[in-house]
Amino acid sequence: MKKEYDFTDGVKNPYTKKIKKQVTININDLEKPNNGPFIDFRYFRNNLLSELKRNDQVSFIESIIEKREIDYYYKNNGKEYALYLLALIDYLCRINKIPVYTKRYNDLRKEKLEKPFFVGGNSLSFTTIEEAEQSLQITIIPEFKRFNIIENDIFNVA
Repeated sequence: MKKEYDFTDGVKNPYTKKIKKQVTININDLEKPNNGPFIDFRYFRNNLLSELKRNDQVSFIESIIEKREIDYYYKNNGKEYALYLLALIDYLCRINKIPVYTKRYNDLRKEKLEKPFFVGGNSLSFTTIEEAEQSLQITIIPEFKRFNIIENDIFNVA
């Protein structure tokens, strides 16, 4: 049997009964960790790149590392999200001529996705990253290519 928490106990307010009828909080639901599923990758990418557009690149890098977002996605079965973030950080480090962050992510840099991952959605499928480049007639950013992620322009965001 599920227990419900009555957050209105001891509150003397004429609206308490009205609120109590409308809102019930289930303790069992609160105990469940919310590890996913993550938002659709296209939205994740657009949100991320919009944030990058609004901020300076070095602050953006620092923010991702401080929040440990790469760690969060990787530990919660969001490998493509984690590798995308790491590729993005590495790419921004390169174009800003700052050293890549090696403290936590060198082991992760040895990994890659099993199949080429198209950031625009699941509608395209390729057997190799080179096939994707050739078929789409694009040059994939090397930091993304290393992880088998098809990304050619992080500055073109809707």
